[in-house]
Amino acid sequence: MFSGHQRVTAAYRNQWTSVPVPYLTFSVGYDQKISLPRLKTGAFGIGALFNYDRAGDANLSWAQLGLNLSYTQKLAESLFLTAGAQVQGSQRAFDPQRLYFDEQYNGDTFDPTLPNYESFLRTSTVYLDYSAGINGLFQSPLSRTQVQVGMAYRHINRPSISFFGVSDIRLMPLTAAYLTGAVEVAELLDWTLAVMGQFQGDAREWVFVSGLRYHLKQEQGRAIAVGLAGAYRWGDAVIPSVEFYVHNWRLGLSYDVNTSPFRMATLRNGGPEVTLQYVLYKVQPPDTFKACPIF
Repeated sequence: MFSGHQRVTAAYRNQWTSVPVPYLTFSVGYDQKISLPRLKTGAFGIGALFNYDRAGDANLSWAQLGLNLSYTQKLAESLFLTAGAQVQGSQRAFDPQRLYFDEQYNGDTFDPTLPNYESFLRTSTVYLDYSAGINGLFQSPLSRTQVQVGMAYRHINRPSISFFGVSDIRLMPLTAAYLTGAVEVAELLDWTLAVMGQFQGDAREWVFVSGLRYHLKQEQGRAIAVGLAGAYRWGDAVIPSVEFYVHNWRLGLSYDVNTSPFRMATLRNGGPEVTLQYVLYKVQPPDTFKACPIF
């Protein structure tokens, strides 16, 4: 659910650069709306998303390519309901040449040329993954105020992620729930907010966001605005951020300031993240067409 017809989004993150092996993550996605003449109060959405993550001494990587399909139904003048599904192909891999073992210690020093006597029959694994989600949108017809609430359930099929073909090493299901919104508090000012929770096995994550967005120009397709926000990831980090909206472009910059006990290793350094988005608006043809006769 976005204002526009086609959208391209990219994100880059480099986390914990002060530790020996930082985390590297980037994503790029494309999605668009498909309106059919028979669906006067509904529309389909299609898209693709690529994620890549790398971390650890062995450069453990995770590449994911997902194809998305959704359908949105207009329930009332200001209320929309969307259901979607995703099928995703993933690959996990690592580089054993970057690992070191006790057998490479010659008694006095470490000698990387010595054999490690380790056998890696497989250094990568691939699998298919399925997810689904639902989203509700309320958009005020008289202001910029809008609220979205939704939930996703990922890894429905619990795919095996073992490098050794062990079937009981599986990716646990993940549930994500969120609420985001913007409330028009003045002619040119919005209050923005978001709450997100993720739950996977015994792991929990909560993120709370609040900020302000000031509109310099509000013409669709030529809007200009700037936003400032602060977020808190429960028990982990404080996250200041700034966003710039210039016509069809949106640029976001944020930085994690680590507050968890891991700050002893990170020196309170977290990770910078950059997001960039481009939205394309199509010119809609008129509902009726009148031909002017030539005299």
